[in-house]
Amino acid sequence: GRTGRATPFAVMEKVRVAGSEVRQATLHNQDVVKAKGVLIGDTVVLRKAGDVIPEVLGPVVELRDGTEREFVMPTECPECGTTLAPAKEGDVDLRCPNARSCPAQVRGRVEHIGSRGALDIEALGEVSAAALTQPIVPEEPPLHTEAGLFSLTLADLFPIEVVVRDNETGLAKLREDGSDKTDTPFRRQRKKSDGPFDPQSPTFAGSETHVPSKNAVDLIANLDAAKQKPLWRFLVGLSIRHVGPVAARALSDWFGSLAAMRSAAVEGVGPTIADALMEWFAVDWHREILDRWSADGVPFETPGHPGPGAAAQGGGVLSGVTVVATGSLEGFTREGALEAIIAAGGKAASSVSKKTDFVAAGPGAGSKLGKAEALGLRIIDAEQFALLVTEGPAALGDAPTPPDSDEVPNAEEAPDAGEVPAAAADGGDAPSLDASADSSGNGAGSATA
Repeated sequence: GRTGRATPFAVMEKVRVAGSEVRQATLHNQDVVKAKGVLIGDTVVLRKAGDVIPEVLGPVVELRDGTEREFVMPTECPECGTTLAPAKEGDVDLRCPNARSCPAQVRGRVEHIGSRGALDIEALGEVSAAALTQPIVPEEPPLHTEAGLFSLTLADLFPIEVVVRDNETGLAKLREDGSDKTDTPFRRQRKKSDGPFDPQSPTFAGSETHVPSKNAVDLIANLDAAKQKPLWRFLVGLSIRHVGPVAARALSDWFGSLAAMRSAAVEGVGPTIADALMEWFAVDWHREILDRWSADGVPFETPGHPGPGAAAQGGGVLSGVTVVATGSLEGFTREGALEAIIAAGGKAASSVSKKTDFVAAGPGAGSKLGKAEALGLRIIDAEQFALLVTEGPAALGDAPTPPDSDEVPNAEEAPDAGEVPAAAADGGDAPSLDASADSSGNGAGSATA
């Protein structure tokens, strides 16, 4: 992926666990593989950690037949052949240090740029990122790094041919004859309605037999529109360590432009983020990305911003208020709900605690809603949330009278979903863990790795 970390995965026969089919689970690093005692060919016990993330608990030793073999961590990057090494002394994880040109890392960064948390470019997903960085045709990929992203043209996209891969395992899909299945995502066959090929056309017209596909046209249009996205989204898209959406918003609000960040001593932020920024700007090919994107029309500034520190947030209808949004809130996407909270001056928290002021909950809220109820926090629906982020807490009126304190359980003592009840730890009755797939789709199951 984009961080260069070499991560072992368990690839298994399909098995249904907690309501969905699973055939892959991360094993994190070589130490975890050894600690779990998993061998290649094992039947393993699976669960969904937090009811979401597939996790291998361990092997079913009794089902071994002697054909299993030990997993050996590779010493070279499987994508570019560079020797793997820890990022710093003491790290367990091994990483590929070829950050600039390792195809997997470039592909991951390009895909990240298009993600909803960054520039939110609909046409720049996993397939497009792979096509732009790892095509089989042309021999030289359109993108060696993300620097050329905003320079792409229909002519660059048109000839691309790429191997079709399984979106879970990353393995090539095969045709009936055993050869790799390929696709041309950015062109389609010319139809009568397209008219004859005109080599003199002022816009790229394709060839005698093919025209640019809708994917190609949409990608170029999406990239052009993305140039006007807020500065914080570009900061997230640059994959700077420790600079996620929250830090990127704070940096954008404080500095107002990338030029101010590059020229200043990065004052006004914590030392961890300051060091990460200075380290990132010090890399020559990182600076090339900024220079190329600027030349291609990315402004890297907030229009009308008065300068570093001058526009420090002076408040908002949710100033000093912490809100957790969970579940499906009508009228808001997940990212949209978080943006609405932050834009109103509030803190968008990811977990519920006694310091939470409001919990906006919709269908699918899960354990966060239960914890909010146990703590006696104020819970609001989508309609109330829309009022909260536009007019502030006063618009909601007084909170309902909380239940008698004797009836409120201690949320901090209640186990989260997926935790083993205390009785199990004490040797009392607890749900048994079956070594076979749960046909109901709940709990844990097993699969052959």
